[in-house]
Amino acid sequence: MGIFDFFKKKEPKSVWDEMMEIPGMKEQKDLYDAMSAMNAGGCTTDEMPNGIGEFGLEATNPIPVNTVQGSVLYLGGLRAPDGTRVNNERIGPVQVENIEKPIDEYLITHENGDDIATIYISPYQAKNSKKAPKGLDQVSPLL
Repeated sequence: MGIFDFFKKKEPKSVWDEMMEIPGMKEQKDLYDAMSAMNAGGCTTDEMPNGIGEFGLEATNPIPVNTVQGSVLYLGGLRAPDGTRVNNERIGPVQVENIEKPIDEYLITHENGDDIATIYISPYQAKNSKKAPKGLDQVSPLL
């Protein structure tokens, strides 16, 4: 490093490089990459091919998403029939015979507090579904 190197213009950092400097972000990316690799053999369609019953409203026909982060994106894009955002509360995991891995159960409520539905999500799939269960809309552009 020469004495005049201090005056050289530094290359601007990309948004990606800036994000990777946020504490914990690299670890989150590594976790996402590992989980995505485990899900590579999962469902690649908007509905599980072996699903039984009403899409998303029965544990035997869960909504396929890729990782827990995919669940967050999916849930964030759900809307009530009147277009308002909905709240979600994870109830816990359930197991069914026709789906290999655990399924997450969520209570979906309107922002006014009224219950709308209980939905089921399978976060061990290869892609995020863009389809919404009956009685809800999916508006996320990130899926």
